[in-house]
Amino acid sequence: MKPVDVSKIFGYAISGVVTIFGILVLTGLVVNEGLPSKFRITFGIVLVLFGIYRFAVTRIRASQAEGMDQ
Repeated sequence: MKPVDVSKIFGYAISGVVTIFGILVLTGLVVNEGLPSKFRITFGIVLVLFGIYRFAVTRIRASQAEGMDQ
């Protein structure tokens, strides 16, 4: 059984939280009513893309670390 890698768990958790928050911003559940819709949509898309980026980086680093261990 492999030991738990805290940085990998933290990376996946941040990725999930940012992506979900981006979706909530896109749907309009989190932001204020006074915020312009173009800004809300842009900010939501940026958050979703950043969450996907964090997931990909965490995944790549985990697979590289596995390859070095072998």
